[in-house]
Amino acid sequence: MTALSREEAKNEDMLRLLPVASDFPFFAGTSLLFGLMFAFCLHDNPCGITYPLFVLFACVCGVQICRRLSLPIKKGSWFLLAAALLLGFSTFCTADPFLHLTNNLALLLLGAVFALHQFYEEQDWNIGKYMSAILLYFLHALTALPWPFYHASSYKKETGARSFRLLLLFLAGLSAALPVCLILTALLCQADAVFSSLVEWLAAHLFSPAVLLEITAQAVFGSFALYCLVCSCCLRRIARKVPNRQWLHPAIAITCLGSLSLVYLLFCAIQVFYLFLGQGSLPEGYTYASYARQGFFQLLWVASFNLAMVLCCLKYVRPHKYLRLLLTLVCLCTFIMIASASFRMLLYVRQYHLTYLRVLVLWFLALLFVLMNGVCLMIWVPKFRLVPYCVAAITVFYAGLAWSRPDSIVAKDYVSRLDPNTATEAELAWLSFAFSADAAPAAASLGLSLDELKARSQYQNFGWYWYISRNGEDGDQYPDGLRTYNASIAKARELFGQ
Repeated sequence: MTALSREEAKNEDMLRLLPVASDFPFFAGTSLLFGLMFAFCLHDNPCGITYPLFVLFACVCGVQICRRLSLPIKKGSWFLLAAALLLGFSTFCTADPFLHLTNNLALLLLGAVFALHQFYEEQDWNIGKYMSAILLYFLHALTALPWPFYHASSYKKETGARSFRLLLLFLAGLSAALPVCLILTALLCQADAVFSSLVEWLAAHLFSPAVLLEITAQAVFGSFALYCLVCSCCLRRIARKVPNRQWLHPAIAITCLGSLSLVYLLFCAIQVFYLFLGQGSLPEGYTYASYARQGFFQLLWVASFNLAMVLCCLKYVRPHKYLRLLLTLVCLCTFIMIASASFRMLLYVRQYHLTYLRVLVLWFLALLFVLMNGVCLMIWVPKFRLVPYCVAAITVFYAGLAWSRPDSIVAKDYVSRLDPNTATEAELAWLSFAFSADAAPAAASLGLSLDELKARSQYQNFGWYWYISRNGEDGDQYPDGLRTYNASIAKARELFGQ
């Protein structure tokens, strides 16, 4: 790129960012408040009551920014905001670290989808285009990092030095008050023991140099992140139109799909005859239990591959009636494969009971079935908007997973097989190690106290037993306080009298 073209591109970017630059006090102030809320709500606090408060504040910021830029809130955006709030509250209601991580990722993706939906006309985007647009959205936010400084410099030139002089006077007054506050605080600490203990706690947990540095870095990161994300939206660098890539001749795809369909039809006939109906004779050495357990993950991979293959055919192959018939046949065979995988997993669970992974697998199979229905519909209705369908389906399914708290489901199934009088040390240790505090209601049904559980499990590493304990000898306690209050932790402490 030549110097002239770079200059033209920069001028075009400046023109697109003019609504942000001309309203710098609002966007800078909103970003600063966002950073402060980010640090206050989430510093060393992955699942406290301030988590949904931060999500609510982020949603309000998104709505206000759109209105400031004269963008009406689209109908689908309210669904995304409601889903974000639902996930924010689910984090507060669970102590499951896996859900905390996936909720963070889900909220990040919901925020990106909200921004793209608001700033772009993405009705014709396909799944591949949407995924690449999300990636480009975050990459463009990184490249927008210099713009806050440019806008601040422009604002200073336009308003003169008055506002910055006021800022300097404010900092001078703060600097003068700081030593006086330190001297008076020292005197008041000598006057009252309660006040002294409070100051000591604040000095150790909040005003220590390391903590102040972490909080400051978190606030600065949050402020710049929001400002740069807004700039990334306003730059609108993502191509809006999706080029027609249906260049492949249908004869190639029809031949390939025809061959695969013969294999799939034979395989599906065996699933119906041997697995579902239980007819026919199995190979030597196989029982129906071992036969049902075999090949589950292979079926899962094949079903996922079929989903991707059908989408690729719809995107890259020119339409043809026989192609549609074969794609429909592949979808029908995929439904049978999903049913086979689900049936195998249910038989496996009946034999070996639930685990966290098995719950996730059953959840994914149900989601895959719903997504495959949307793809099947798109084969015959090309104008069907598959992306909003998939976003809605994945959002609803994930919200259901988050609120179901798989740890509590698995723990309930696990504890139902334990006898409190005969439970072994290994069984009780597993109850401590393999689960979060979401398992507390199930563990409480054993009728054992927290001390009994810890003593009988003899587990050396910290499990959730120690996680909820307020005993000074236990070192991995969840912090008390209004900001870090978590519903699942509080329920566990209530059940075990902590």
